[in-house]
Amino acid sequence: MQHLYKLLEKKREIPIEIDDHFRLFGKEPWEVDYGEKCPVCDVRIDEYGFCSCGSSGD
Repeated sequence: MQHLYKLLEKKREIPIEIDDHFRLFGKEPWEVDYGEKCPVCDVRIDEYGFCSCGSSGD
């Protein structure tokens, strides 16, 4: 895992030691691709099909 962190040490805006989003999801929050908005909760649906309410627009 340390090897992976060293590869990603380019210019980190958030230090890896406290970057929980990166450790959980493997990418920074601003790297998430969003699609359309969910008609139920009116929040953007992410690249995995998730939104705030969990309905994913169904």
